[in-house]
Amino acid sequence: MKPQTGGAGLESVPPFFLGVVNIEPMHSDGSKGFTLVELIATLVIIALIAAVSAPRFFDINVFQQQGFFDETISAVRYAQKYAVATGCTVRVQITSNGFTLYRPASVGACTTGPYNTPIADPSGNATGFSRAAPSGVTFSPTANFTFSANGMASVTPDPTTISINGGGGSRSFTIYGETGFVKRQ
Repeated sequence: MKPQTGGAGLESVPPFFLGVVNIEPMHSDGSKGFTLVELIATLVIIALIAAVSAPRFFDINVFQQQGFFDETISAVRYAQKYAVATGCTVRVQITSNGFTLYRPASVGACTTGPYNTPIADPSGNATGFSRAAPSGVTFSPTANFTFSANGMASVTPDPTTISINGGGGSRSFTIYGETGFVKRQ
């Protein structure tokens, strides 16, 4: 069916839409647009939202904490993948102010340890995969656990929840021993 033209163009509009579509001008004098009251009310609402949210956007500590939290979860997941890929146990040490990933010194010590040789940083920016927390950000509790070649984590208690505090709040993640799964909370 080809739309018809002419008039107000209502000939081609199905009858059930006629009650929904407002074809009258917005104001009784025929003008269209927003009134001054509507514009001011909109500006007041936008100003209130900006006043409440702006301080959060400009607090660098919040961004640093979130970035460090994301990087920590990625590193713990990387440790598990590294253990599975190499067939060697990997140790994750989380102190109150940072983390480090370790591997055995030789392939012969894959399952017996000691696990004191830092894993090379995959970004290539450092010799060891270690990060220090930004100023004012801490871990709790501290943890020292391993991922075996099958991906399982030796966490006590199982599961273990680790929190990163400071910089505008607290974020946490949980490590499940049976599967090695790292879940953000």
